[in-house]
Amino acid sequence: MFKKTLLFIVLYFAFVFCIFSKEKLVKEIYSKYSHIKIVDYGSLRSLIFVRDSGEEVVESTLDLSSPQTLFLLYTQKMFSSFLIGDIPKKVLLAGLGGGSMVHFVNYYFPKIQMDIVEIDPEILKIAKEYFNLKENKMNKIIIADVYEFLKNSKNSYDIIFMDAFLKPSKHTDPTGVNLKQKEKDFFNHIKKNLTSRGVVVFNINYHKDYLQDIQNMRENFPNIYIFQKERSGNIIVVCSMEKQRYSQEFMQKRGEEIDKEYKTNFSFMNLSKIYLGDKISK
Repeated sequence: MFKKTLLFIVLYFAFVFCIFSKEKLVKEIYSKYSHIKIVDYGSLRSLIFVRDSGEEVVESTLDLSSPQTLFLLYTQKMFSSFLIGDIPKKVLLAGLGGGSMVHFVNYYFPKIQMDIVEIDPEILKIAKEYFNLKENKMNKIIIADVYEFLKNSKNSYDIIFMDAFLKPSKHTDPTGVNLKQKEKDFFNHIKKNLTSRGVVVFNINYHKDYLQDIQNMRENFPNIYIFQKERSGNIIVVCSMEKQRYSQEFMQKRGEEIDKEYKTNFSFMNLSKIYLGDKISK
């Protein structure tokens, strides 16, 4: 507990230092899909998507001095999926960003095989050149539309992480999620690529129809689990193929076991505390 507290204090002061550090534009890139900025704040490097309105959205942040450290809260919450069942053997990550989740998994869970699907080849180049991403025998990176990939795939994954966003357009919702990823066919493609105990994790940004998105998930999977810190920030929805439902007490115990064995930079047991059940209100 002391080591965890000390690490939290160190990260907190690193965060404060970086916030007050002068912003440094490292690179600005225009790809087929996005207007991208790479910006440094001290040792923190962020991948930022710039929308047509000029609004800047942080897609990924990596501490260059500690790349295995998950910095953004929503990426930590994505791993609430580990509270349900065993540590996965094979996962799919849809949306590479700066690769912070890949760094985290490779460091703390090196036995997990990862397939990473990214639609924009420029993002892969950026992740390698500016975010120290290295392909290895445990990582397979595929440049593809995740909808088409899952439609044609015959793989079986324990977890599918859905964190794929495009520049908002008529083909997406206001947050950049492709409208094809809200269709029943897409949910069916996901289910055929999950193991019998598999889960899919959706990262949801607030928009006017987010409750309908959650309802669609509820109608297409036997169980859903919603995680959100103090009803603010991104909503993480874990959709399970299992009919059995796990309690918050089970998740807390599971989180304590993971904390004891893996000692990551955040507490899995604390993730169990932001479990809201299977419903969320406005």
